Amino acid sequence: MADNEVQTASAPGEACRNCGAPLSSRYCGVCGQRALDPDERRIGHLLRDALGVLTNLDGRAWRTFIALVFRPGALSKDYVEGRRVYWLSPIALFLIANLLFFLSPPITDFSLSFEDQVTGETVLAANEGEPVSAEFEAFLRGWRGQLHSPLASQLVERRVEARNARQQAQDPQAGRYSVADYRDAYNAVNSEVSKLLIGLHIPFMALALAALFPSRRLFYADQFIVALHIFSFFIILQQLLMLPARIASGFTDAGWVSASFGYLLLTGLLALAVHMAFAFRTVYAAAWWRAALSSLALIAALLAIHLLIYRPVQFLVIHALI
Repeated sequence: MADNEVQTASAPGEACRNCGAPLSSRYCGVCGQRALDPDERRIGHLLRDALGVLTNLDGRAWRTFIALVFRPGALSKDYVEGRRVYWLSPIALFLIANLLFFLSPPITDFSLSFEDQVTGETVLAANEGEPVSAEFEAFLRGWRGQLHSPLASQLVERRVEARNARQQAQDPQAGRYSVADYRDAYNAVNSEVSKLLIGLHIPFMALALAALFPSRRLFYADQFIVALHIFSFFIILQQLLMLPARIASGFTDAGWVSASFGYLLLTGLLALAVHMAFAFRTVYAAAWWRAALSSLALIAALLAIHLLIYRPVQFLVIHALI
């Protein structure tokens, strides 16, 4: 096909490439799409455009992230009151924060291994044949795990028995399907599934906010927006706090790094409490004493949500997948 037979751009007087309406200017009066420029089909333009997005500090993404970290509550207040065009949408902000979380190494408190989800007896069954000290074995035999761990162990036992029976029926020469096989399958997908489920905290946080700050002028959706912003900040904060320990893990004692994660998590919760107190002042015009107490109450609610809802759901989802 000859070059003059290939249209490389829309121009005034031509039809809009998006909706087909006649163009009377550089922008379509029906759908708003700008007429294409021939240079926009070159790789150089794509690279310049990408670099501009990343380096433009006046862009919505940069403005939104800066406000999220340094102006607690400002994003939520503006969004609830209708000033939205200046910022990224709360859902887009959360998805970007969650993408950063998804691409990073897992935070162990959100990504619980098989051993953390079941009772000590089931852990011993998974480690059958592996030497353990008498003290550790005695500890595991008395370890009941979390509130849902006894039920989780029962589900594991039934799954292992069913799969072993089916495997033996299909091939009597095949080896036994064991708890260790289940454990390995569970831990293989644990990290990815836990990262996908982390947003499960948000709708329950919104309910807690509605209970802490009842208001006729705020709908549940408004509380959900506040919860989205708070949780997005928490995800980003955890990544920033964990980064030094992850870097240090390459050249220092592993035991020190493991212990530091606990302290960094507590530091993150303290920073979250301060951030939320300022946010509550901005969004709800709460007095300082109420904002401080409410931030502590929401952290307690978040921990309850994490222990009583997120962790059991995480196990059940992985159990259904493997």
